[in-house]
Amino acid sequence: MLRVGLDIGTGFVKCVSDHGAVRFPSLYVKRTHGDWADADSEAIGERAAGMLHTAGAATVRPVVRGRPDPRYQKQVEMLIREAVSRVRVAAGRAADCNEKARMAVGLPYEASDCRESISKMVKRCVPADRCDVVAQAVGTLVDMDKGTGMVVSIGQGTSEIVVIEDNQVIDGESSRWASEFITRKIGKFAHLDTDALHRRRETCKRYAKVLAANLADEITDMSAGYGHAYDIILSGGGLLIPGVRDELESRLKKRFRISVPADPVMSNATGLYKLLVE
Repeated sequence: MLRVGLDIGTGFVKCVSDHGAVRFPSLYVKRTHGDWADADSEAIGERAAGMLHTAGAATVRPVVRGRPDPRYQKQVEMLIREAVSRVRVAAGRAADCNEKARMAVGLPYEASDCRESISKMVKRCVPADRCDVVAQAVGTLVDMDKGTGMVVSIGQGTSEIVVIEDNQVIDGESSRWASEFITRKIGKFAHLDTDALHRRRETCKRYAKVLAANLADEITDMSAGYGHAYDIILSGGGLLIPGVRDELESRLKKRFRISVPADPVMSNATGLYKLLVE
């Protein structure tokens, strides 16, 4: 039985299984080749990223603010199949084998209305005998071997601020103060190029101050409703943008105890996988 933790993010798909982890861009490109070509070509992931600026390329981001865009169901299913195919290959199996899988999928806090549709979609793509759909912040807390805390996961499309107590989600919000606020200042697809972000380090740091100030206010407001009783766990790929982690920690450390997973990018998917093996 293949066990898979899957986080289909706005910027990247993150997937953890019994046989390792994979990560690739949440991106789809269809390219029209012209009158002499028999058919258009389409690609997802890194291959799609490599086609972004070629002639005749039309780009789709199938996931918006952490939830699948209903206009692009086919493209989201392609991302799911690609993730599971990669972990099957890592296990030494054929990419399209029909081995049963057990899945745990993460969604933003405010995407609870998508739980049933995501579960059905995954089961169409993968012969899964079980598909648990949970708030993605749960994954980070499980990865940290904690049952209680306030998870702040800074993604490309949303920053999740979620209160979890005794392994139960009790409150949260999906904030628009996310990585995209910074990366779009560099370029539309700058989040795909870490080197480009570091070359524009000073620009990133300037906007990181704004992002961190607004996120810190939202975190503090939510925490106040619970008497500031919860430790803060910071995660998500946004922490890797120059300035974000330092700015956010400097605003929070006087009031909160703060911890960060060993791999903040993959922590959601890692914890989702752990849910299946515990």
